[in-house]
Amino acid sequence: MINVIRADMGRVFRNRSFYIIVLLVLVFLATRESQDTAPEQMEYMKSYLSSFLLFGVSIPVFLGIYTDDFNSGSVINLIGKGMSRKKVIFAKLLDVAVVLIAFYSVAYVIILIKNMAAGISVTPNQNLSLLVFTLFCVLRGIGFFAVASLIVFSTWSTSGGMTTLLVLLASSKTILRLLQLKFTKPIYDRSFDGLLDAAFARFDAGHFGWHIIPAIVIYIGGTVLLSMILFKKKEIDL
Repeated sequence: MINVIRADMGRVFRNRSFYIIVLLVLVFLATRESQDTAPEQMEYMKSYLSSFLLFGVSIPVFLGIYTDDFNSGSVINLIGKGMSRKKVIFAKLLDVAVVLIAFYSVAYVIILIKNMAAGISVTPNQNLSLLVFTLFCVLRGIGFFAVASLIVFSTWSTSGGMTTLLVLLASSKTILRLLQLKFTKPIYDRSFDGLLDAAFARFDAGHFGWHIIPAIVIYIGGTVLLSMILFKKKEIDL
């Protein structure tokens, strides 16, 4: 499986369109107008990291890891050579994790440089809070990619997976919050995003964010398990 991940990473990082889109997103981040105070700046950056930045990078990541491989027949070749379907699913999500971690590491460094260049007095604790938040953004991305992966492997449709991913990234928080407000039930609070928000809030306050456990086990783990079950039953021509 390690060799498969290495091959996938090679294809992703050799793709010029990947670099173009990622570069545009990072340039947009670097050129945003800074806020007047450190707390305002950090909240502004967090909002950007969890919304536009994740949305922007997810498109080339999905195209490079899922769409290109499915269109070229690489996934079918791997299964035909004896790689288990379970390992194929895991390999793709590990690909996503590696790329998102690398991307958000660069984004984090850009924000640090941007803050210093703007003369904003950010404390070490605020920088640590931002670092933890970037890790939560990576986790959020992995969770949404897990759902997209479920659609891809159960329907054998990368377009369906891409559509699902973009809808989740663009509107899931808003829709769930509106539903919670309308029905006065903890719909958002118990959702994947809601649990991540609660976990980060506790971590940021110096406590253990136990909400991260059900977010990972129930939502990500459950989705991956369902993907394995459905993909195992999926008939494909080898």
